Amino acid sequence: MKSISKSMDPDEAAQAFFGQDDKAFSEMLKKLTANDPRLTAVFNRTRERFLNSQDS
Repeated sequence: MKSISKSMDPDEAAQAFFGQDDKAFSEMLKKLTANDPRLTAVFNRTRERFLNSQDS
């Protein structure tokens, strides 16, 4: 995930987080979820919806 010192609008923040490549996103999830499969599932579903909305 890119690191930025200025504030981002919500769309930019979502793109920076959910728009990462699969490997980077997986590594970030490992750090954020502390192996909680329920939280991992929430992030994955949210990312899937975000990416699908980008395609439409």
